[in-house]
Amino acid sequence: MIGYRVTEDELQNQIMPMMHECYRLGIIDHDTIASLVRFCLQFWMGHFRMKKQQFDMAQEDIEEEKKRLAKIVAEKEAWQKWDNSTPRVIEKTTKELEQMGKEFDREFSAPSNNSNQSPNHNQSQSSRKNPLEPHD
Repeated sequence: MIGYRVTEDELQNQIMPMMHECYRLGIIDHDTIASLVRFCLQFWMGHFRMKKQQFDMAQEDIEEEKKRLAKIVAEKEAWQKWDNSTPRVIEKTTKELEQMGKEFDREFSAPSNNSNQSPNHNQSQSSRKNPLEPHD
């Protein structure tokens, strides 16, 4: 009986009343009851300590994770504030305008270069019409 694990409910509602009844009837002595009660209390206190330690460790992990997430949120908010600040918006807009200007220049300079190159290109093709013919 000493090595047998019981639930708290079984101890309170079944075993203890039965043991007290057996003691009252003189079937078991007081030392047996004391030993069982001591064992059950030690078992449940050990069980409680183990669960409490697991809970405390989990709580510590949760608190560390909360702190880590709070740092991430604060960092993100600070970055968003900086990114949306007036100097940053002006800087981003200036870069976008410069990029648009470069693209605009490329678009309008490309056709003029093609029109200048097309006559030369045609001349060089006419001079190389047949590679097998002898050149002057």
